[in-house]
Amino acid sequence: MSARITRRAFAVGAAAAPLVGAGAAGPAAAAEETGSPAFRRLADLPANRTAWNAAIPVREEYWRQIGLAGMVVGAHGGYLIAAGGANFPEPALTATRANTLGKIYWADAFVMGPDRTWLDGSLSLPDALAYSACVSTADGVVVIGGEGFRGGPNGATRAPVTKFPDVFRLRYDPGAHRLVREDLPDLPRPMSYAVAALIGKKLYVAEGADFYTLDLARPGDGWRTLPAWPGPARSVAVGAAVGGRFYLLSGRAADADGTWHFYRDAYAYDPRTAAWRTLTDLPWCVTAGLAWPVGDGRHLLLAGGDKDLARWNLIQRQTAAGHKDAVTWIYDHHTGFNGELLLYDTHRDRWRVVGDFPGPSQVTTPAVRWGDDLVIVSGEVRPGIRTPAVWAVRP
Repeated sequence: MSARITRRAFAVGAAAAPLVGAGAAGPAAAAEETGSPAFRRLADLPANRTAWNAAIPVREEYWRQIGLAGMVVGAHGGYLIAAGGANFPEPALTATRANTLGKIYWADAFVMGPDRTWLDGSLSLPDALAYSACVSTADGVVVIGGEGFRGGPNGATRAPVTKFPDVFRLRYDPGAHRLVREDLPDLPRPMSYAVAALIGKKLYVAEGADFYTLDLARPGDGWRTLPAWPGPARSVAVGAAVGGRFYLLSGRAADADGTWHFYRDAYAYDPRTAAWRTLTDLPWCVTAGLAWPVGDGRHLLLAGGDKDLARWNLIQRQTAAGHKDAVTWIYDHHTGFNGELLLYDTHRDRWRVVGDFPGPSQVTTPAVRWGDDLVIVSGEVRPGIRTPAVWAVRP
């Protein structure tokens, strides 16, 4: 696909109003120690509305949202946008048990208003999309790459999953009750599970062994390739910008034989010098986790990660050997992702634990600043298992 800058609106919804039955907000979670982040639970993510296959009981009374991983999530104009994502919603079937559709990629979109209630209406993306990098900007939520299906929802056992090079801005128009998409130049290559951040008007994206930038003030100039970090190629890393630098943290990569490597290394890129600096290793791997800049432009707050890496490689070996029952048992008895919160001091190059997530830690979901809050929408709490929970964090 060629680089292009076009604008179009899509998925006109009904008049916006609070959505009944979206899930009641839970009690506020008090901080366990002075200075640690305070959590409060917002309304759960609403249920998907698109009944696109008979194996998905969307219209049944018992149909509820089980959660989505890799959603497009961002904030703009006082509204929170959550769209797309992937899960395993077939009744009584999971990621490790044979099912008809496999992993399902969705196109449904949801908008939460400034009063922290979900708005009613049927909104959707033009494509089923998950595992994009998302960056909230003053002009809209920039959505970068991802994977899924053109034209709408489908399952991974029915058709090959496609990686996308698409880059676009997404915003909610409250007057017209619709989502508006503005296309930006395509990535140099299709990618999913990338990380991205904005410094000034420049967007930075890292995935695999590649590092790219796009000047949003001059998008017609297209993407530029920058020198990569002085470490191994990786995917599902964690990234954020703070203090005028882009931080790339953790991630994972697989050998040809299926052995996984989980990284604790960390790097900072300074656009002023066009150079990377190697940082102190993280205390544990935070692949697929979340990172927000907080405070005075000096700190990063991180959540997620998985300390039980031996279990991950055990799953891969048992899967390769065809031991489906063993894999299902390991999945079913996974204890969840790491719940400790890490704070990184960019001046002292130091990590420390500052609290705990109030429930099962949610990963494979973007970290979003919305007003004074940091917001976590849905995501994955164990391998293949999602949650509809939405949390607001006040650091």
